[in-house]
Amino acid sequence: MLKFNHVLLFIMAIVILNSCEEKTENPGDFNLKSELEIIQIYDTLGNIFPYEVLRSIDTTYVYPKVTRDTLKDASGNPVPDSQNKLQITLDTIYVPGNKTARLIELDTIVIGSTRNELRIDLKSNARWIAPSPDFGIKIPWFLTQTVNGGGDSMIKAKISLGLASKRRPVLAKQFIFTRDSLVMYKLTFDQKAQNEQ
Repeated sequence: MLKFNHVLLFIMAIVILNSCEEKTENPGDFNLKSELEIIQIYDTLGNIFPYEVLRSIDTTYVYPKVTRDTLKDASGNPVPDSQNKLQITLDTIYVPGNKTARLIELDTIVIGSTRNELRIDLKSNARWIAPSPDFGIKIPWFLTQTVNGGGDSMIKAKISLGLASKRRPVLAKQFIFTRDSLVMYKLTFDQKAQNEQ
């Protein structure tokens, strides 16, 4: 039994030593601008949903800057208030930063009424987030299962069975954005009724 333990320990040591990397590599250039692109939207039944860009907006981030100024008279002397303290005014100005973000909004995508799984293929060089849509007090019919990731990936969402005679009263608004919020997609989904072809 003792020999068997020694042999097992020797084999484990060899496996551990062989599995170590020689040197860790740089995972990438963190100075690259974040990119995110939707490649394809489809479901597990083989339906491919074409989409159109409704609008694309570029916005420069602005940052608040508070300026303080002492109230002075015409001769340049500070004017005290009734309590003999200096009167200081605060102004907030907004200064444009060097980051530009992009919002891409897609036209409404109508999916079938069957219980299904929707898939969204992404191409990205950054970490991204895809929170589940908010339905308020209504029962959620679109449940995002892959809520974050990085790089090229696929977002999966479970779709409930459609309503019998009408379309969904609340549309699913799915946002997908990079962690630094420099690229954001807004997807809106509607679902056909069961009696609709």
